[in-house]
Amino acid sequence: MNLNADSFDALQLDLAKRSLWNIGYFYAGLTFWIYVALAGMYYPLEVAKIYWLVGTFCIFPIAILASKIIGAEPFTKGNKLADLVGYTHMSVIALTFPIIIAVFIYFPEAMLLVMAIAYCLDFYVMSWAFGSPFFGVHAALRIILVSIIWFALPEWRISIIPIVVACAYLITVAFLPIIRKKWLANKSI
Repeated sequence: MNLNADSFDALQLDLAKRSLWNIGYFYAGLTFWIYVALAGMYYPLEVAKIYWLVGTFCIFPIAILASKIIGAEPFTKGNKLADLVGYTHMSVIALTFPIIIAVFIYFPEAMLLVMAIAYCLDFYVMSWAFGSPFFGVHAALRIILVSIIWFALPEWRISIIPIVVACAYLITVAFLPIIRKKWLANKSI
């Protein structure tokens, strides 16, 4: 298959219009990390880790529901870039799940660090597929901040890491429509 710049641009434009840059998934991430923060605040680590693990299985259904509510196509069928984003996301989840289980069993406090980093690795592919550095910037800043918290504030890890990640998602859902609108305006020039 010969993919030229015009067809690539057409795929990106279609993806931006129909998926709304997967904003439903970012709403799900925001919901999940608020839930993680609350579980960490109200339950001891041995109980909270169970809530965190179970909560990971709720991200996808919440993303689909949020997408439907806001009118985004969560799968953007027929768009190869959407397929790439979806396969990358599922690969990240599948490949990191054994690590999540290992830290769940042997080092539960590290679950927050591992999930905060692992659950944004596919954002770099989204930056490329959506044609905006916004997602990669989110991932880079998130990884840097949670790493600093992990090493510099060990006594605050359980409370601050989920709050920082939830704030990153809040900023993303607040600015994503604005950035997407500007991106669409530039593409139509």
